[in-house]
Amino acid sequence: MGVFNDSYDFTVDTSPMAEGMEHVSDKVRETTGAVALMETAVIAQEQASAKHIGNKLDLGFFNVVMSQIAQRVANESAQTQALAMELLQQQKSLQNLQTRMNGDYAMISQRYGKLFNSLNQELRNRITELDKPLMEYCTKSVKVLQNRILNLVSQVPVYQSESLAASQAIAAARIKGNAQRLIEAVTSYLTNDKQQQQHTKDLQTDTATQEQLTYYVPVAVVEETTENRTAMQAKDNPTLRSNMSAAAYQQIMQGVSSQMASLQWKPLDEQGMNVINAFIGMVEQAQLPERVKEKMLAMFNDNLSVL
Repeated sequence: MGVFNDSYDFTVDTSPMAEGMEHVSDKVRETTGAVALMETAVIAQEQASAKHIGNKLDLGFFNVVMSQIAQRVANESAQTQALAMELLQQQKSLQNLQTRMNGDYAMISQRYGKLFNSLNQELRNRITELDKPLMEYCTKSVKVLQNRILNLVSQVPVYQSESLAASQAIAAARIKGNAQRLIEAVTSYLTNDKQQQQHTKDLQTDTATQEQLTYYVPVAVVEETTENRTAMQAKDNPTLRSNMSAAAYQQIMQGVSSQMASLQWKPLDEQGMNVINAFIGMVEQAQLPERVKEKMLAMFNDNLSVL
C-alpha cells in the first residue's frame, strides 16, 4: 500500500454568504418589527377586549342584581298587598264584632235598666208603705192632738155661788172622762207600738236559714265505650264550682260518682219531653242571635236518651 502525499488548496468565497446573511438580517429586523407591531396590536386588542368584557360583565352583574332586586320587590309587594287585604278583612270582622257587641251591650243595658228601674220602684213603694203610718200621723193625728190639747186646757169656772157645786162636779166629770180616754189612747198606742216592733223584727229576721231548699244543678256525664269496657265519668263544671262552696261541690261530685254504676240510658218519658219543650221555649224567648238559637236547637233530635 503506497502513501500519497498530495496537497490541495481551496479558496472559499464568503461574499454571497455575507450578502445572504445581510439579506436575512434585514428580513429578521423586518420580522422583529412586525412581531413588535403585532405584539403591540395584540396587547391593545387584548386590553380593548378585556375592557369590553369587563364592561359587559359589569353590565350583566348590575342587570342580574337589578333583576333580583326587582323580583324581591315584586314578591314583597305581593306579600304586602296580601297582608293588607287580610288586615282589611280583619278590620271589617272587628268592626262587625264591635257593632254586634255594641248592640248586645245596648240590649243588655236596656234589659238591666228596666230591671233596676222596676226594683227601684218596688223599693220606693215599700218605703212609702213603711212610712205611710208616720205620714198619716203627721197629717191627721198631729192636728187632732193639737185640738185635744187646746180642749184640755184647764178652765177656771166663774159662776154664781148657787151653781158653784154643780159646775165643779161637771168639770170634775169632764176631766175624769178625758183622763180615761187618755189612758185608753196611751194603751192603744203602746199596743200598736209593740206590734210594730214585732213586725219590724220579723221583717229583719233572716228566715232563709231556717228552712231546707232543694236545688237541681246540671252535671255532665261522659260515657266512654271501648272494646273491653264501658266507663262513665262526671266532668268538672267550673261555673258550678265557682258559684258554691268547695265542700258542697265536692259532695255533689261524690254523690254523682257513687251513683254512676246504677245509671242506665232510657228513652224519653213525659217528664223528659216536658223538659225539652221548656228548654225550646226558653231558647225561642231568649234574646240571642239567630245563629246561636239554631245551633242550640240543632243539638236536639229524635234520638235523645236520658239517664
